[in-house]
Amino acid sequence: MTAEKHICCAICICQLTAILSGVSLLYLSVIVIQPSIQLLKLNFHLTPVMCTTLSSVDLASVKHGEEKQECDFPTCGEWCLSKGSGSCMQIQVMVRNNGSKVNFRNCVDILDENCSALDVEASRMYQCKEGACKDITGFFNCTKENQNDCRNITAAYICKDRNIDKEAIECTEEKCSFRLEGVFSCDAGMCRKLKSIHNYAEDCERKCTNLEMRERNLVLFSWERLVATACRSMDSPDNITSTSIENVSNMQEWQDKKQALMIFCSYVNKAKGTETYDILASDCFNATLHSTEDIQHIRDYLELLRLHRNQSPNSTNWVIPNEVSLRFMNDTQLRINPEGCVNTLRGECLDFFETHAHDGKDGMTADRYPCYYSDADLDYVIGKFDPYSTRMVLIIASTLPTCLLIIACSFLFFCSKAVGVDDEGHLKVTLLQSSSAGAAKEVTQFDELL
Repeated sequence: MTAEKHICCAICICQLTAILSGVSLLYLSVIVIQPSIQLLKLNFHLTPVMCTTLSSVDLASVKHGEEKQECDFPTCGEWCLSKGSGSCMQIQVMVRNNGSKVNFRNCVDILDENCSALDVEASRMYQCKEGACKDITGFFNCTKENQNDCRNITAAYICKDRNIDKEAIECTEEKCSFRLEGVFSCDAGMCRKLKSIHNYAEDCERKCTNLEMRERNLVLFSWERLVATACRSMDSPDNITSTSIENVSNMQEWQDKKQALMIFCSYVNKAKGTETYDILASDCFNATLHSTEDIQHIRDYLELLRLHRNQSPNSTNWVIPNEVSLRFMNDTQLRINPEGCVNTLRGECLDFFETHAHDGKDGMTADRYPCYYSDADLDYVIGKFDPYSTRMVLIIASTLPTCLLIIACSFLFFCSKAVGVDDEGHLKVTLLQSSSAGAAKEVTQFDELL
């Protein structure tokens, strides 16, 4: 490759780099730099609080005559540059302080079941005709009505049937290969009908209706999970609840399993010892004491849950603060970030709604999750906040294209001064050559003088 080709390639690469870095800087300033600066300026609290979903609705799917409802705020929208189009999911939350941490020591005779208070008729519908049944897994009760609606009954029912279709009906992004009607067992969108099941409420078995509570002094609810056990002691590292928890732990009636502590905890982990278990629970609230005589005869999870929920919020019998007393913001907007939109184009909003949009109206526990608030704006809270990664992205998005743009433009400016065109139309470096030619001319003039 000749020198001229080297010069042409270098100039073209620098021009391309300057154009791409300039365009990148322009777009990044809108979709990354400005939102990151705004997020950091709002000074969100680094310690997360807890949010509980109160309601979630997609205004784009709600029809009020011919008028289109205005989307005053989106919880999460894909691609910020086109906000206002597509869905408009709005989630309202209750914001509260974090619950207590409680450690239960030396527990034996553990009952650990996945139970549910699911009301099937109020649960989410999958519209198979619209492709919503793609990849569904579990037991589903389906009807041919409307858009071939199917409801997930897996959380509450176990359906056993030896008479099951051998041929599966495949459900894709468009629709199912055949209409679904009846109770089906599905695995990743491949559904087989349970022929002997005509009514799920009568022919399927409701989960957790034969519980054996026995003499247990701890009943712990965690989402759709029930843990009942007998523990020797318990303690709390939290200053607010340590005294009340230790008082109950030292009660002879609790140690003798005549009193049982009923409590809700968002996160529960079991640590196995030599012969016993330790249960480590966090974000706990709604803890009350009940006589084990009132609990031992209960065999149905729904009745046990009802006993726990029916405690009056104004009661003085709370061992640790109830959820209502922890609340400091109610009916507040939830956004994934202050903009209410993301630019990843990787279905991030769909994943966010999967863990944040369930409001508990179907009887199951409403979504609870960490969230962040700012004293500068109490109209909303955000679901994702990582100041370290935000700063790193801001630095990279602002410095990298800027440096490339400066380097490319500097080289092009240098080329404009150092590269010229000769009489034959070829590119050549003239800066050094003109200097050497001038020096040679001076030498010649000096020789002539001699």
